[in-house]
Amino acid sequence: MARSILIIDDDADTRSLLGAALTEQGFIVYAARDGRHAFQILERISPPALILLDYNMPVMNGKQFLAAKRSDARWQAIPVVVLSAWTREWTGARMDVIEVLSKPVDVETLLALVKRTVSMRDTPTATPGVPDSSESMHPH
Repeated sequence: MARSILIIDDDADTRSLLGAALTEQGFIVYAARDGRHAFQILERISPPALILLDYNMPVMNGKQFLAAKRSDARWQAIPVVVLSAWTREWTGARMDVIEVLSKPVDVETLLALVKRTVSMRDTPTATPGVPDSSESMHPH
């Protein structure tokens, strides 16, 4: 099953470049021009595996988007990677995101991070003694 990624960036070239690279890797890509537009998209799609978020945008910026996302249980669990030309000394933990990458983004670094993040979300967390959904409940 293809996994989806939501790119939120006010720069059309960035959306296009990242979208093409992710599509080439087999992801379904949705793109939004700002945080408000992103919520309009999120209302219409299944929750994406990951959100790539520009921080400095008009209408609804990254900080406002993250605050609104945290307040809605439907989207709280979706991991976010912040992409910004202005990162200062931000850390993912400080911003409640998994990573902060400086722009211009190295596409290979981003793709590796996306693949690692999505595969971690796909890995079932097994409870000892309790079969997960991939194990048969019937004796062999």
